[in-house]
Amino acid sequence: MGSEPGVQAAGGGGGGSGRLKRALLRNLILGLRKAGVASREMGFHERKSAIKRAADAALASARGDAPCWSRSLAAELARHRSSAIRPAPSAEPCKALATPPRPSREMVCKKILRRSLLRRPKPGNTTAANRAYGAGVVLARAMVRKRTNVLKEIVPGGKALDVCTLLGETLDYAVSLKAQVDVMQLLVRTLQEQKKLK
Repeated sequence: MGSEPGVQAAGGGGGGSGRLKRALLRNLILGLRKAGVASREMGFHERKSAIKRAADAALASARGDAPCWSRSLAAELARHRSSAIRPAPSAEPCKALATPPRPSREMVCKKILRRSLLRRPKPGNTTAANRAYGAGVVLARAMVRKRTNVLKEIVPGGKALDVCTLLGETLDYAVSLKAQVDVMQLLVRTLQEQKKLK
């Protein structure tokens, strides 16, 4: 494909990022052609939703089955496409605790917990500093819970994940979305340049 060098230049990233962007571009162009978004009969809202579905499908297929969000996104697209077509087994949403945490991460969590327990004030000693500490802990936990719930709403399939897996999925999803934005901007620039040449 003639646009591939431009994708790598636009990304600025190394091997994995360039491969993801090339796969995204190829899948996006194929999806847009298949959806017929260039058709004059298609209305604005219909075209907008067709482009979104093509972009989501390109992202899910370019990223593969490795992350949970990709499988959840593919399953959601398959459900929208047709209720008669069953999604592939790999396109099923992830189960809770899809990947158990590694022992090293578990050890780090235990160390952090132990340190926080050592710093915790004694129960009988209720000074102003101790009350402030308790209020701070309650506030911090509430903020973490609130932000975790927001992430579960944003990341496809996030509702079924535990917190550690959710954080990893969120990072992967954010990187993939950034690659998708770069590819779509490149596609728009290319189309604008072609219009100027005509």
